[in-house]
Amino acid sequence: MKFFKDASKREHQNWNKAVSAGFYILLLLLFVNTLMYSYSGAELVLSLSVLWTGIVVTFGYQFILNRRSVSKRT
Repeated sequence: MKFFKDASKREHQNWNKAVSAGFYILLLLLFVNTLMYSYSGAELVLSLSVLWTGIVVTFGYQFILNRRSVSKRT
């Protein structure tokens, strides 16, 4: 019994793009956070905020890419 449908090739490509975007956003936030901590001794962004930002960017960008590919097909 399957609970989820298999992802199409296009959906899999969109997921890879979204994960890459989310990863680079996380790297950017961590870099800025480290710079701020080293100069001022205080974090600019909370660690929990960095985590949720990465998750939201990844799933949000995947949702946008999937919607665009569906609208191009029809």
